[in-house]
Amino acid sequence: MVDFGLIVVGTTFGFKSTHTEIGRKAIMARLFFTAFFILCFIGTGQLSAQVAQDKIDKISAALPAKAPATPQKARKVLLFSKTNGFRHGSIPVGVKSLTMLGEKTGAYTAIHSEDESMFEPAKLKEFDLVIMVNTTGEIFKPKKLPSDPAAKQEALKREARLKNSLVEFVKSGKGIAGTHSATDTYKNWKDYNDMMGGAFDGHPWHMDVPVRILGGDHPLTKVFGGKGFTIKDEIYQFRQNTAVPAERRMLLSLESSWDGLKKGKRKDGFYPISWISKYGDGRTFYCSLGHRDEIYWNEMVLEHYLAGIQYALGDLEADATPIAVQR
Repeated sequence: MVDFGLIVVGTTFGFKSTHTEIGRKAIMARLFFTAFFILCFIGTGQLSAQVAQDKIDKISAALPAKAPATPQKARKVLLFSKTNGFRHGSIPVGVKSLTMLGEKTGAYTAIHSEDESMFEPAKLKEFDLVIMVNTTGEIFKPKKLPSDPAAKQEALKREARLKNSLVEFVKSGKGIAGTHSATDTYKNWKDYNDMMGGAFDGHPWHMDVPVRILGGDHPLTKVFGGKGFTIKDEIYQFRQNTAVPAERRMLLSLESSWDGLKKGKRKDGFYPISWISKYGDGRTFYCSLGHRDEIYWNEMVLEHYLAGIQYALGDLEADATPIAVQR
């Protein structure tokens, strides 16, 4: 596939074998990166092919006309959806929706992949933001570690390198965002939990739930007009020592007066849905909505996603200071 891509690109640009050695090196470097992005788009196309046209039409009709902020520069976003645990059926729709969201509004260009090598430092630096689209498990490892001790050690060394690459990427001033099961990913890796903000600890609710707006004048919740709403989705609760209001700016939560909260097990009785925070010089955004396909063509949710993505990219100014939350 790579050789074919290089031949196609080379033919398209009309390169000839008479170039000098320096010219050939420059051309090969350009072809490498072009082929790299072609292969990424091929991967996106394969996943998008799983999305029925009627769903694409629903996404298209729900997309906002413009972004809340003008990008400071052309933005490149990595949509990563590898799963080493449960795999959500909504992943293809989520990837398609988030790709179309960037295209329609001009806020960013999305590249999709499930290849963890995208987190090698040289590749990752090409992006401004990583969005974990319903990832699960320890995604920088093979699903099954090799039985050979040397190969196993090499796989673990590679995992450690990719982990460090992501941490340094965000700390340096870039961003990370997550939808739904992004918090069911690396639940025992503290750096990741600190970046994403929560660690999944069950989903007692898959029904119509009342959602509370925490700070209606915030740029990321402006779309809701200060009014709570009801939505049907699989709603997460988070491990006791994560998703703590004192550590990040909470944006949405389950309504505190709802009788259904009795199904939850958090000692603080607080069940957040969406938040932002700072991490080093970078920014983070998470929203647990995204189990069901229709979430990705919900107009208000898409505007909330877009505002969160633009915050994480650094294009939308928003206060990430934690606020007191009334229980």
